[in-house]
Amino acid sequence: MITFSDVRVTYPNGVRGLDGVDLTIPDGEFVVVVGLSGAGKSTLVRTVNGLVPVTSGRLEVDGRRVDGAGRRELRAIRAGVGMIFQSFNLVKRASVLDNVLMGRLHDTPTWRSVLGVPRAADRELAFAALERVGIVEKAYTRASELSGGQQQRVAIARVIAQQAGVVLADEPVASLDPPTANQVLRDLKRIGGELGHTTVVNLHFLDMARRYADRIIGMRAGAVVFDGSAEQADDAVFEEIYGRSLTADDVLLR
Repeated sequence: MITFSDVRVTYPNGVRGLDGVDLTIPDGEFVVVVGLSGAGKSTLVRTVNGLVPVTSGRLEVDGRRVDGAGRRELRAIRAGVGMIFQSFNLVKRASVLDNVLMGRLHDTPTWRSVLGVPRAADRELAFAALERVGIVEKAYTRASELSGGQQQRVAIARVIAQQAGVVLADEPVASLDPPTANQVLRDLKRIGGELGHTTVVNLHFLDMARRYADRIIGMRAGAVVFDGSAEQADDAVFEEIYGRSLTADDVLLR
């Protein structure tokens, strides 16, 4: 469970990233956060694993306080929180398998990491993760040789191998074409259901959120302006989130 209690984030330049957010995200829920650029979507997601520090308020992940956590506590929290990025964040010169094995670093002795000698159990987890995203045949291919969609599947496999209970996806399909974007979201939704992940995904597009989300959170100027089911996210909600009425040019945002 993820709990925000009056969470506020102010950046050093004075920009307010979050403005008194109160949210509870139960275990196993697939949540999509939508809004314009600068609405606070990425800030919200990145507070969960401490990549963005909380200025005030209380933020808990599975009963652990993220706000004010020291380095050791933050490492323990991050071990249970996987992250998928828009830019994939793969080591391009390394093999697909080695990239997935990086999801096991939090539980790997330093000497094994330095020498590149993974445990047999970790290799099994990595291959199982690649099988789950349908890309196991690329295990020994360099990450740089993959398409964007394949690279994002590797990033998902890395999170699966990490065995994280919470999965954060910060604009994971922004750089992908629509068919590939839909496939990646289908994978995230399916795998989250199979493994019981609590999944929080940032998207620009309300139509994709309606298609995949159990719950949609709409943000504007750092505040939550909508919190409800996909069925409740009708055209009137568009104005709450995006600050204007729906027009013919907004078909993609829908």
